[in-house]
Amino acid sequence: MIREYLISHIYSTAKNVLTMYKRSVTMKTILLLLSVILAPSSSSSAPALLIDVIYESLCPDSTRFISQQIPPMYEALGQAVNVQFRPYGFATTTEVDGSFQFECQHGERECYGNLVQACTVAYTPEQDTVVGLITCMMSSPFPDQAGPTCFEQYGLDYQPILDCIESGEGAQLHADNGVTQNNEDPQPNNVPWINLGNQHLAEYWELEEYGLLQFICDTFDTYMGEACAEISMISK
Repeated sequence: MIREYLISHIYSTAKNVLTMYKRSVTMKTILLLLSVILAPSSSSSAPALLIDVIYESLCPDSTRFISQQIPPMYEALGQAVNVQFRPYGFATTTEVDGSFQFECQHGERECYGNLVQACTVAYTPEQDTVVGLITCMMSSPFPDQAGPTCFEQYGLDYQPILDCIESGEGAQLHADNGVTQNNEDPQPNNVPWINLGNQHLAEYWELEEYGLLQFICDTFDTYMGEACAEISMISK
């Protein structure tokens, strides 16, 4: 608890100072402070860094962020990170007679796209494939319709995803994502909402400007070890 408090306090204080003094404190200064707090003890082996991506399947900001920021980050860091895709965003859930009804920010097609991607996450055990499939769908002009094509590209059967949706399991997964999202602290107020190591350290537009990969390597330099060694050397 003390560690979480220090992370939150240092980041919020640094951002306030940045707001007050403009250029006198840079984002790199904030990241330096965070890297000290987030560094693990040298005697322990660091687990994969958890990256939560809360998003909507038809949100332009979500499609851009996932299609442009996730692939280069994952290509560089791979198994050093644990990427959790959680489609939901500004949807609402209503339970009627034991079944779920959803309203999504970008309409019924987005709700369907969210279900497709929730089922994809649930039925794809390997992280490499999950990341590839989700980024494939989110890179399409029509993410809600791209599932069959993306699964075909990976030589995978799409029928389990259809079964997941038709059985009602997809709706349950989507509703569960909503419950998890609504229990976040702080509450997401924009999407995509990115948590790194269970902490919301920056807004998506800040991560886009800085570069997700560079931000992770600068913030979690010591934690990530060799995974970020080359990236950190380039930035210095």
